[in-house]
Amino acid sequence: MRPEEIAVLLRRAVRRRVLRPGQTLNQDDLARRLGVSRVPVREALRTLVGEGLITMQSGMGAIVAELDAGGVEELYDLRLQLEPPLVPRLMANIGERDIDELCDLLRRLDQAEEPDPAEWSGLNYAFRRRLYELPERPQSVRLVIQVLNLVEPYSRYYAHVLGGQDEIREELTGEISALRDRDADRLAVLISEHLTRARRELIAAMRAGGEPSDDLTSLFSDI
Repeated sequence: MRPEEIAVLLRRAVRRRVLRPGQTLNQDDLARRLGVSRVPVREALRTLVGEGLITMQSGMGAIVAELDAGGVEELYDLRLQLEPPLVPRLMANIGERDIDELCDLLRRLDQAEEPDPAEWSGLNYAFRRRLYELPERPQSVRLVIQVLNLVEPYSRYYAHVLGGQDEIREELTGEISALRDRDADRLAVLISEHLTRARRELIAAMRAGGEPSDDLTSLFSDI
């Protein structure tokens, strides 16, 4: 297994909260489970350090990045600066087949039922990522995806612990309607309103002591 393949695996595990914020990663254990030497594991971890998903601390090694309320608030502020401005270019590029693809993701999300939050949130993430690939601005998309990956563990907490699923689904439905109507202003407003609401509810919960603490499966379960 190559370092980039290991990085994909670990990135997905962090995004899905299979690897929890604050969790220490043992390189020897990872190498043993993956059937590789420590070298590709170490290179993969360096990649994730560069993306901000992993931190390296003296005497402790690799640790999944853990954000406090201020850090999560900053990420949502970044999303507000990055995502709505992509809408005009997105709207100029999108075709009916792209909208149909997004509709299919929403349909599959509707069919994903609890207690399978991994599938539900995976589809929500796929919808958001695909939407922001459409403007064909690779540098902007690279930054947006990096921020999405960093905030995804907390987005899942918002959806499945704070009860934001209905609001998310309503927002995605509204976005598709705006896309079909080619209404860029409405789409930008919907995105901004959702991010502002999620930021407000997450920060309030975290500052009230509601840090994400859901019991999750081991690294190699459902990733």
